Amino acid sequence: MPQKPDIPSFLTYGINTKTDDIGFVHVENVMDRKSLHNGHVPAHRHEQIFQLCFWTDGSGTYVIEDRLIEFQAPMFVFIPARVVHGFSVSSGSDAIVFSLASSYTDTDPLFKSIAARTPLVLAGPEQPKPTPLMLTLMQAGYERYRTAPETSQSVIRGLAIAILGEALSLTRSARIPDESAAAVRIRSLIEEHFRYAWSITDYARALGQTPYQINTTTQAAFGQNLKRLIIERRLLESKRLLAFTIRPIEAIAAEVGIPDPAYFSRFFHTFSGLSPREWRRKWAENTKDSLLTAIPDNTPA
Repeated sequence: MPQKPDIPSFLTYGINTKTDDIGFVHVENVMDRKSLHNGHVPAHRHEQIFQLCFWTDGSGTYVIEDRLIEFQAPMFVFIPARVVHGFSVSSGSDAIVFSLASSYTDTDPLFKSIAARTPLVLAGPEQPKPTPLMLTLMQAGYERYRTAPETSQSVIRGLAIAILGEALSLTRSARIPDESAAAVRIRSLIEEHFRYAWSITDYARALGQTPYQINTTTQAAFGQNLKRLIIERRLLESKRLLAFTIRPIEAIAAEVGIPDPAYFSRFFHTFSGLSPREWRRKWAENTKDSLLTAIPDNTPA
């Protein structure tokens, strides 16, 4: 039986409680909690919210899943729910952060479309830079929430839509096809069952569709067939646990649904180009100076 993942999970950083508010919004500056993290936030995730983060000052290292990003402000980052991230920034750095309940993705087409995306980063020079309009909207949201948090839900939601629309217009993927209900359900089932030995037939039975229909849906929505989506999800979870925990490789193999360590090593090497041990060592070398290295297994979640 897979263990409970030991990567810390928060509502907003440092807050372990959950919320029943389907309209939850929160806005703050990163350095409002400087006493808690002093600019060094270890890898963590948020199960119930997605975030828009605009770095206005400073520089540092951002980790998003298995990516390390060296940045200089300005930088904009969109972090979907459950994506592992953290950062280590220089003195004088700061950012405005919008946190919104993931339930918003059920009610707005833009939120729904972007929720399934990988994180979006605008930082330049290889990516477009965030625009002055995005900063103005983020600052307006911060001031609105600071002065009237109890009545800010609809305002912050509207500003977030405008900011994300502006961000997407800067990327090649500005036109995002709306996911069908079937695609959303498939993605949800993969999240629930990728650790288990579910066959395509099992997914077909759960969805009331044929394997052909499922693969047609996933190709249209994600550009991959179901088998490849499951592989990618297992690989992502493997990298998360190798990077951000000190679990033995044998335990990680079991956690992602591959109980044979030798087979897991072959699987990982096939799709990443390195053995699990080599990948972990390389990650540790790349992050040794950024305070974003593996966390102990007893870290509270």
